[in-house]
Amino acid sequence: MQRTSAYVASADRVQTVDLTTGRVVGVARPHGKPLGEDDDATAPLLIADGPVVVTPFLVMQPGSGTQSSSTMLEVVATTPETGKVAWSTAVLIPREWAQRDSSTPRASVVGFAGGAVIVTVHTGYNAMTVGIDVTTHQLRWTAKNIRVGAVTAGAAVGVDILEGFGPDVVVGLDPATGEEKWRAEKTESASVASAGPSLVRADGYAEGGRRLDRLLNPDTGKVQADVPKGLESVSCPYDRAETLVCAASSIIVALDSTSGKELWRLKDDQADGRSAPKVTASWHGRIYARVSSTSAVTLDARTGKDMPTRPKVTPVLVNEYQGLVLVDGELLAYPTGG
Repeated sequence: MQRTSAYVASADRVQTVDLTTGRVVGVARPHGKPLGEDDDATAPLLIADGPVVVTPFLVMQPGSGTQSSSTMLEVVATTPETGKVAWSTAVLIPREWAQRDSSTPRASVVGFAGGAVIVTVHTGYNAMTVGIDVTTHQLRWTAKNIRVGAVTAGAAVGVDILEGFGPDVVVGLDPATGEEKWRAEKTESASVASAGPSLVRADGYAEGGRRLDRLLNPDTGKVQADVPKGLESVSCPYDRAETLVCAASSIIVALDSTSGKELWRLKDDQADGRSAPKVTASWHGRIYARVSSTSAVTLDARTGKDMPTRPKVTPVLVNEYQGLVLVDGELLAYPTGG
């Protein structure tokens, strides 16, 4: 969601929806034949930033003569308000991938930095990340075997799968060139996730099976803080201000997005009688949650305290213009206030 538009991506199209009217104002499709069905689990992700919305598609390019068919990554950029195609770029998926793994690749746009849009493609045993120039729309760099999970202004951070053999390594790349900036120690089952503009989260297992769940400085790879205990497998999205909001079924923990320091936590059956509500979204210092199916609450992201104004609904997505609310399978849009 960006400005007053929302974007819905599937395996064969990206739709632009005007949130003020609910109308689909634009539909863009890749040139190639998409892999998977419309509602396939491998449907692409998208991210919006600046003058374009970028959606990655996985398509099949048919063979000709003695040339066999090939799998392509097709990156399609559309204008945010109209949904019209601004440009597209195709990148060949290495043919040797099919020899290692027969599964359908997955693709995602991870972010924009250094004048490039960073896109990752991977299967269980294969990975690559590419940087596409946002001005020329040409492929600028390719990082083989690397599955990027987070992009900040100064680094694209991901996992080097080392050709699918042995432990993984978390690495930081220059987003403008794809050149390696730093490399951490080897870890088993490593993963990387975004943690705001100043941190990245790196998870995995050290030698001997010890769990490593840390917040790293993306520019250097140095550990900024350990993720607090009890947050294993709990996502910690950034509220687009100062806070990472980690929420599970019975606990909420807020972390400072610069230092990684724990600010507060709220869990069920606390001594003061408070319980953790179900978080649906967070935005600019506010956490939106449900206490019950009919009762909504807003928390201060920096303190965890209930805010005085109780919302009538709990959005699942929110920005400075609109809040999207899911009611009985129907998506409704409300103007943002306050």
